[in-house]
Amino acid sequence: MFATTIGDIVGKRSEAYRDMARALESEQVVDMMLAQSSFDALPAETRHEIAARVEEMVAEKAAVEEA
Repeated sequence: MFATTIGDIVGKRSEAYRDMARALESEQVVDMMLAQSSFDALPAETRHEIAARVEEMVAEKAAVEEA
């Protein structure tokens, strides 16, 4: 959900999305650290928008699972 949301908000060609996708695929610590660094480099408003959207998606999924 997190990587998808990054791609939706900043674009699938963005450094943050590419680094996140690489980290998810490789599961290597160095790639995870690079993804974190790329995410942290995004403007604060963008990081908050991503976080809010992911929280909404998690809440929706939890509500569906409880039903």
